[in-house]
Amino acid sequence: MARRRRKSTQPTQAAQHRRMAAARVKHADLLAENGVLEPAITHYEKAAELDGHNPDMRVKLGDAYFEAEMPRKAYMAYRKALKIHPRHAEANFCLGEFYATLGRIRMAVAAMERAVTCDPQRHWYSLRLADMHVLVGDLDQARLRYQRAAELAPDEGYYHYKLAEFYMRVREFSLAVSEYESAVRCAPVDDFYCGRLGAAYVRENVLDQARAALDRASRIAPANPIYRYALADLMLLSSDDHGAEQAYAAAGPLDEYYADCLRRWRGRAGIAALGDVGLLPAAFSEAEMVFEEDEEHDRR
Repeated sequence: MARRRRKSTQPTQAAQHRRMAAARVKHADLLAENGVLEPAITHYEKAAELDGHNPDMRVKLGDAYFEAEMPRKAYMAYRKALKIHPRHAEANFCLGEFYATLGRIRMAVAAMERAVTCDPQRHWYSLRLADMHVLVGDLDQARLRYQRAAELAPDEGYYHYKLAEFYMRVREFSLAVSEYESAVRCAPVDDFYCGRLGAAYVRENVLDQARAALDRASRIAPANPIYRYALADLMLLSSDDHGAEQAYAAAGPLDEYYADCLRRWRGRAGIAALGDVGLLPAAFSEAEMVFEEDEEHDRR
């Protein structure tokens, strides 16, 4: 009777290489997180050699090249990942971000569209695709993508905030109020969202609710003088000139940074005509409403 050949319990060379690659990536991730990019890239490169058919390795390598300001190598790494797996969602998305940094926004839109098609449940993909649609002026598609992102991440305040910002841009203020309210519910101790909600309430001419939102923001962040000035603005809008004058004085002087922030808040609230009231005595100026992006704190 023929003897059965025993199965080898030894791992194949390919399996060994995959394990070695994973170990390299783990170490490289730690280095990259601490800003030590050059040795991190060396480990990512070796991992990509060891596990050459794994597109994830190429995406990791591309990200490291991108962070190290090596755009050509980053591009080649992403393209290599897509050659291995054309429907790799993260590779398509990263390629889209790469195009966006070069100002090639329509190419970014196309790459991010592919990413969303490959993985439609990734809310960050939908959000960033919406941002790209805004940049090319396709507001209908931007609306759909922002809405979808908020649906996919209903408990993330940042996604409601971004949708609210879009509604403010297209002057749909009641919808903006609703989304800012959702952002505040998701992040109740975030003064930034409360301040934006206050501005939207002013747009809707519900000053009592605006006052409540700004008072909440001021209690959360008492060191931020913008909310005290905004509350004084509401007194002025309510024809309480004497109270407003006292409130401006009590709020104290603003440096140039906070003065600019106040002007932006007034623009969002639709009261840009106040100009430098409270900052410079009797300085009124007519101004168009502008929607410049303030520095956004990351809520991912």
